[in-house]
Amino acid sequence: MDIQKRQKLIQYGKKMVENNLTFSTGGNLSIRIDDRSFLITPSGMAYESLKERDLVVMTSEGEILKGDRKPSSEWHMHGAIYNARPEIKVLIHTHSPYVSVVSSLGEELPPISYLIASAGTRIVPFARYETFGTKELGEAAVEAMGDCKAVMLANHGLIAGGDTLAQAFSLAQEIEFCAFMYVTALSTGKKINFIPDDKMDEVIEKFKGYGQ
Repeated sequence: MDIQKRQKLIQYGKKMVENNLTFSTGGNLSIRIDDRSFLITPSGMAYESLKERDLVVMTSEGEILKGDRKPSSEWHMHGAIYNARPEIKVLIHTHSPYVSVVSSLGEELPPISYLIASAGTRIVPFARYETFGTKELGEAAVEAMGDCKAVMLANHGLIAGGDTLAQAFSLAQEIEFCAFMYVTALSTGKKINFIPDDKMDEVIEKFKGYGQ
């Protein structure tokens, strides 16, 4: 099972780059192991060069349980979210272009598309700016995230969670598309027609039973 989790992390790290959700060595991914530990990608290594042995098993307190590499600098954020949200099993942190633009506006991503409901909320929340790789960024992410499955990080990117990497990856893609819609709509200078709260609530309910 451990080798499968390692292979999945590497697979989805490559998919992040291939799908323009990050570039170079940016972003990071993790999978919860148990209530105490998680598996995370290493710091500053290109996804296409990763081997299973490069991934790190650690605790949210920073103790390395298995692995010789330095873990991603964002391990604080992953650990903080896993501690606060026991139902989340995986996390993907992206540096996708349009989300990164919206994250510089200092505001949440509003209901420009019904796809935002994939995050379980009417909007995608916004976390205040904190320096990358710090405990403070993890605290800001948890505080802003609330019950949502994702949160934008000010002037930075997105972190999305779910039951599986496929689910979290799909959510990150959907939010990036919504951010594209929002930035493009803003550029027209015209009034944006946002989806009413009651209609978003309907979609949130429908998404609970969506899929196979």
